Order: sequence, then C-alpha cells, then structure tokens
Amino acid sequence: MRSKQWIRLDNVAKIFPAAACGSDTQVFRLSCELTEPVNVDILQQALIETAAMFPVYQFVLRRGLFWYYLDSTDIQPVVREEYKPPCSAIYYKSKKGLLYEVSYYKNRVNLEMFHVISDGKGATVFLTALITKYLTLSSGVSEPLYFSDASHTQMSNDSFATYYDDKDHSKTVPRCNSYKIKGAKAAENRLKLITGHVSLGQLISVVKDYDATITVFLCACLIKAIGNNMSVRARRKPVVIAVPVNLRSFFPSLTARNFFGLVHVEYNFSSASGTLEDIVKLISKQLKEGLEPERLSTDLNHFSALEHNVLARIVPLPIKNVIMRAAYKISRRKISAVLSNIGIIKVPFEMDKVHSFDVCSSTDSMQVCVCSFENCLSISFTSRFISADIQQYFFRMLAQMGIAVEISASNIEND
Repeated sequence: MRSKQWIRLDNVAKIFPAAACGSDTQVFRLSCELTEPVNVDILQQALIETAAMFPVYQFVLRRGLFWYYLDSTDIQPVVREEYKPPCSAIYYKSKKGLLYEVSYYKNRVNLEMFHVISDGKGATVFLTALITKYLTLSSGVSEPLYFSDASHTQMSNDSFATYYDDKDHSKTVPRCNSYKIKGAKAAENRLKLITGHVSLGQLISVVKDYDATITVFLCACLIKAIGNNMSVRARRKPVVIAVPVNLRSFFPSLTARNFFGLVHVEYNFSSASGTLEDIVKLISKQLKEGLEPERLSTDLNHFSALEHNVLARIVPLPIKNVIMRAAYKISRRKISAVLSNIGIIKVPFEMDKVHSFDVCSSTDSMQVCVCSFENCLSISFTSRFISADIQQYFFRMLAQMGIAVEISASNIEND
C-alpha cells in the first residue's frame, strides 16, 4: 500500500465542486474510435498500467473545514461497458471514488474526468498513453518509448501557484452581460450531443482564404450561427464566446493538472455588418490581444487571487461554496457559449488501428469542443436545448464552403 498523501486543489479547480450541479456536472469526455472492437480484458490491463504512470490522478475528493482537498487512494480503476450518458456526474458527496472513469462501447474507448483533477491537455496525455498501452498489448509487440518526459513531481505541480505574482496588481477587463441562448431544455438535465467529423485538409484550405487560424474561424462560424437565431431585440447584447487557452504553451510546465486560461471574444450584431469576413477579422484581433503575455499573466494572477486572499482562507467551506456558486453563475451571464480547441492528438503507435478522437464537455448552455487526428477534425456540440438550429446552421455553413461533414447525434429522448 502506498503511503497516504494529500494535495490542495489548484486554483481553477476550487470552483468546480461548488459549481457542479445537475445541469452542469463539470465533467468532460475524450473518446477514441478504434478500427476493431474493444477487448475489455486487455483494456483493463492497459488501464491498470497507465494509472500507475499517472499517480496524480489516483485521488479522491474530500471536504475540509476551509477547502476541498485531494486525498490519495488505493482504489483501482475498473473498465466498464458504457452505462450512462456522456459527461454524467462522477463526483458524489456520499461516495469516495476516483475522479475519472474509463468505459467502452463497441470500437470506442471513453475517458471521462471531473475537471477538478485535470483539463483537456492532461486528459489527452492520459488517454493517448492508455491507447498506446492497449494497442501494444493487443498486438503483442514491444511498447515504444513513452512520449512524455515529465516526472511524477512535474505532473502533479500546481502551475498556477508556480507562476503567481503577488506584485502584479493589474485588473482584469470588466465585461458586460452577454446574449444568452434561450429555448426549451431537455428533461432531467439530459445533454444533447451532436458531433461533426470534417476533412482537416479541406477546412485548412478554407481557413487560409480568410487569413485566420482554425480556432478563430470556427469561433466566427459559431458566432454567425448564434446570430442567425437571434431576434432583432436580442441583438442589442453582444455574443460572447469564452475560449479556453492551454497555458503550457506560454509558461513552461509539464503539469498533468489544470493549467488553462480563458480568452473572451465578442461580436455585436447591432453595430456591425454580421458578415463572416467581418466576424473573422474582429475575432482574430481580439484573440491575438487576449494571448499577449501581459494579459495572460494578469488573468493567471486573477485565478490565483482566491488562494492568497487572507479573508477567503478563514471562511468555512459551506459559506465558500455558496459564494463560489453565486460567482460562477454571475460569470456565466457574461458568456453566450464556450469553444474549446484542444488541438492535434497524436498516438505514437499503430495509427492504422485508430480511426478518430472526439471530445465533449458538460454545460449549462452550449459548448463546442474541437480536436483533430490525422485528417479528421472533430467538432462536438453539447447543449441543454432541444432545438438544434444553431448546430444545423453551423455545419450547413461548412458544407456550403465545400467542406465534407459527417454528423452523428445522440438522442436525448432515448439515451
């Protein structure tokens, strides 16, 4: 048995236990579609070996007097056949279990994580390691050299605390309330999932014509699709998209825990032309400004402020939960939707046995998650709304530009 240890939640993770509720579990899912049906026994063996490589995830969440904290555990992860809808709750106050789950369905392997322990980048490293282990074991060949040089200490590092600067007193830019997507919601907090697989080569060709990045272009298409469903009166408020940014690209870090920031971009249809070209131009400028080192450092320090606030430290956890839950709801009023691009996913072994990767997240409104593998780019919409008008308009736009789109959708009535 390993010696028991506990660690503090990183500064972003502190909000997730308080914010998690029936309509937003704070859980995200990464999936890998293989070309052959999953062998559950081999996947279980691969999972045990992979979990040993990532002790930073072998924790349960506990409640202290003033803060939540992570407590190490000897609980072993167990592979299950998919038994519940995507991004369902993982953490329960009455049950001390691991904060991630691995399941399978036919050819697909799913990894779901409670955002408390990691972000999309950390989860991607875990899943690709798991798939590499699985393909190695199932093929009966020697395992390739592991592609991460991070030590266990580096993977468990709280990079928010590492790069916090208590001498930086810059204030974040205040934001007004945004346009909120409205409509009838599915019963019992069911999540509507629509995924489109598009040709990465065709998309890049179109994106070049707009002189933009993939993230900027997709963000602009999302804003255009939302705008198409807005009433004239609703256009008085801006459409605001929150774009998570992997801070490891800007600050040296090998952490497998949360280390991301948010850049907010907005477009006001009441004072602009509303053309895709105009939206792309404005969003590109805003995203570039949001990724400036000074802006990222200010936002990082803002995330860390709660941890270093003397008054906040002595407030009992139940009161903190009420305050943080209210603060989260207020912050959500300033966002119309979220678009998260976790980038290119690579598997260092047996790529011919991997068809695609997908990523999606829980949400109380609408979120778009993007990733790519070889020539397949996956775009997944999750929402609580029964209507799929925004999603249909979005994918129709891509198809009209000559981009091949293959769509699959969950049935919220029958899942």
